[in-house]
Amino acid sequence: MSLAHPAHPSRLPALIGFACSFAQAQTRSIEWGTTLEPRSALVSAKALAKTLVDPTASNWRAKGDQKRTYRFAQAGVSSPYRLSVPSSWDGRSPLALVMFLHGAGNDESSYLDANNKQMVTLANQHGVILVSPKGVESAYGSFLRLPAVFGKPAEVAPMLAKRTDATETANQLSELDVLNVLELVKAEYPIDTTNMFLTGHSMGSGGTWYLGGKYSQLWRGLAPLSGPFVTETGYPWDRVLTIPVFVTEGTNTASLEGSRTLRDWMANRGGLLKYREVTADHGGMVPLVLPAIYDYIDSLRLHPSGIQKGIRSHTAQGQMLLCHQGTTPLRLPTTNLPSRNLRWSVIDLHGHQWLSSLASPSTASQPMATAALPAGVYVIRWETP
Repeated sequence: MSLAHPAHPSRLPALIGFACSFAQAQTRSIEWGTTLEPRSALVSAKALAKTLVDPTASNWRAKGDQKRTYRFAQAGVSSPYRLSVPSSWDGRSPLALVMFLHGAGNDESSYLDANNKQMVTLANQHGVILVSPKGVESAYGSFLRLPAVFGKPAEVAPMLAKRTDATETANQLSELDVLNVLELVKAEYPIDTTNMFLTGHSMGSGGTWYLGGKYSQLWRGLAPLSGPFVTETGYPWDRVLTIPVFVTEGTNTASLEGSRTLRDWMANRGGLLKYREVTADHGGMVPLVLPAIYDYIDSLRLHPSGIQKGIRSHTAQGQMLLCHQGTTPLRLPTTNLPSRNLRWSVIDLHGHQWLSSLASPSTASQPMATAALPAGVYVIRWETP
């Protein structure tokens, strides 16, 4: 679970030139991350994808499990990534996307090939596009590793003090590689950008916390596996606590205490958290939790109307999470609701109630008044009066 080695010395002059020329923030948006300015990094990735996309290529919008590369000029390499597109895709419909970040000592294919390609099979069964970047030669932008798990602030400062120009540059390139691959896939396939998910194991879990916070606007949900590499301070919790997060951990791991501390801390602050432990070690927990992670992703996927997929309510009261884009009316779903009149309310994640009314399921599908409702994540609650 350690960071990968820095870039090879023969490439350092070019990489240092890259660092000097690329837009740097005055301060780190996450204290244990890089100085890359996030908006500039996204603009760079989009521009690169625009220059590389080729609708005439033989593998354009191909389906199935694929090994791809692209020319990452700033890193001086042809950077590989793994791509799996559902065999059932009709070639037109928007696709939900799952980005997976591998652990240290592995590459873009290690986890996808493991356990008889379990992850690829699950992605195909659930109808999502699966993407796994290599991350060049570092940790996706994060400088945290063991023993600096959540709840251990004394371990963080000594680790950050070891940062050098070379490790900063290597981590910047790793961060950019993830964004580049994401934008390349988005430029080629019709990705449903309201349904993009970020997940990863070990070092990749740290990358999930880091990129999930720094680029929080991209992700519908996060699923970090056995790697609570995140801190209470110097992190955009105001945004991340509004994103659904599924934390999984093994009971025989060095990071268990950190994951449990993180679980309790997020729960006490109203985070949209799901937590699961399995009886396994650090590597053995991965195949045990992957099916639950893909089920969780399914439960969060939004229909074009903005209504969450997989709502279940067989009682006279319930609630659901809704991502309101601010451009389309809200509608109260009628599937599986009681036949009696319902009192429903719309509440933001700070507890403020925006709307309430009494309606029967026959009329509840009519648009709700949304003139004063800004874009954001809301909880819709219903009950019989």
